[in-house]
Amino acid sequence: MAGGDAAPQAVSTIAGTGAAGIADGPVDTATFLAPTGLARAADGTLYVADEAAQRIRTISGGVVRTLAGSGELATNGLSVAGGYRDGPALQARFNRPAGLALGRDGALYVADSNNACVRRIENGSVSTVAGKCGERGSSDGPVAEARLKDPRALAFDPAGNLYIADYDWGLRKLDRNGVLSTVHFTSIGDRRIWGVTFGGPPDDPVLVATSPAWVIVAHPARGTDEALNTESGTEGNFPFGSAGQIAALDARRYIFSDAHTSTLRYLRLPARPFATTDFTRVIAGGRFERPIDNAGFADGGYDASRFYAPHGIAVAGGFAYVADTGNRRIRRVALPGFAVPESGLADLTPYDARHYQIALIGPSWVYWDSLDRDSICGLVENAVDAAHTFAKPARCHSIRIDAASFAQVEDYLKNYPAASANLIVLHVTTAELYTIFPDKHPPAPAEAAEAFRKRLAALQQSLGSRAKLMLFWTYQAYDVSSVEDFFEGETKPGRRRLPVEVADDYNLYAKAMMAAAAGLGIASCDSYADFVAYEKAPVAGPLYGTDDSHMTRRGSDFSANVLSRCIEESAARP
Repeated sequence: MAGGDAAPQAVSTIAGTGAAGIADGPVDTATFLAPTGLARAADGTLYVADEAAQRIRTISGGVVRTLAGSGELATNGLSVAGGYRDGPALQARFNRPAGLALGRDGALYVADSNNACVRRIENGSVSTVAGKCGERGSSDGPVAEARLKDPRALAFDPAGNLYIADYDWGLRKLDRNGVLSTVHFTSIGDRRIWGVTFGGPPDDPVLVATSPAWVIVAHPARGTDEALNTESGTEGNFPFGSAGQIAALDARRYIFSDAHTSTLRYLRLPARPFATTDFTRVIAGGRFERPIDNAGFADGGYDASRFYAPHGIAVAGGFAYVADTGNRRIRRVALPGFAVPESGLADLTPYDARHYQIALIGPSWVYWDSLDRDSICGLVENAVDAAHTFAKPARCHSIRIDAASFAQVEDYLKNYPAASANLIVLHVTTAELYTIFPDKHPPAPAEAAEAFRKRLAALQQSLGSRAKLMLFWTYQAYDVSSVEDFFEGETKPGRRRLPVEVADDYNLYAKAMMAAAAGLGIASCDSYADFVAYEKAPVAGPLYGTDDSHMTRRGSDFSANVLSRCIEESAARP
């Protein structure tokens, strides 16, 4: 998928006019007041909690209908008074229904937030299954005695237990025996839980809960959890965003709404021991520096689209469905491709005989991000396929290893799926040269080359004839200039200073190591000349970030072009 706004309807409206109202009917004339919660059934029916309307609505067959709830519009036409009543669905009353979840029994469960209870809609009738209407509390125990405080979101685990994001108290669990308990996390004590979802396999599900300042990732089957601080940056110093309602793609990848910045975001969780940082980025909704400036309404391309305080989210069939609360609309977002494995620990795009498989392995900072539409791998696939480099279409796997050391790369190739690739590209950056050597200071170029040759030979032997190796050498501005303190001196822990004679011509140092690789029949793709030419250009922009060393989108394009050319040239040789 192309970057930016090349997809004209990446974001579209599927119901609602934007006008305030409670009118049912065709999706292009129906109106909402404040849609917040979403759930999607297997048959494609969307369930919408219209919070200010005190109603649960459905979208199916191009028509919006009221499933449950009642009450008249206030004189200002912006809300319906809340209430509480069980019984026939269209006579029932709610008080700001928020989150929704579909149970294995086929019933729809509703987090009735201002009533402090959870309701169930089944066979045209509404009943209360947890909490007591109008009596807020935090007591655990049998459901008849237990109390809820402010339920905002719901999610079922694979075993059928219902988890409740009970804002201002914490995460609650209603088990199948009707007992309510509080989930106690070891990593954080934040009680302001407002979103919850499950991802991963049934035998080891991943529970992800959101709060204003944290995303909590738990493995209930293991009894472990960790907290990610959303107020700090993520990999590459990208802002995390304010995680609201959240939906799982799998065990590590999630889509969440960010009402603060009015955007839809992607989250990739860490995968230790190789990928130890989290990563987020905006998928759609704008990238203005001041978050409020993103708010608005527009369908169309990813970057040009606009939302206004989005909340509920459901994911199915390559689309994210979003309750765009402030715009009083239900939106659909075509998700970008997520074909690359990203850290390689979970192979999202299996190695198969129908493709020419390329594994691109390197530290996190040599990648722009992990969306197909603008990743290095996506660009490489497009380039080599357009050039008909191989008889089969290419499939590229970008394997990110945080602060990658050569030992980690060796471990990865010996124990993980990349060893099944046709071509393994080791993305060698200046920092990686120093992780090869145990000594405090790097040896002379000849000694470095010999040490490198031995490590590569051992790696080549462990791979056997399974894959062809290529080294992809990349640089930064200080690698090719006469800067003495290559890593800002020795004042920072783990940083090393290059000898002056090496810094004055770093390329000679790298060339010696390339020659060692060539002696083993390993191809080297050297971007030195391309990098120098780029840096000399009068309109050149930064290939790497100015506040850290992570690659920019421009750098991703640059690297993909150089690497694609090298792959094509290597394939043309006998």
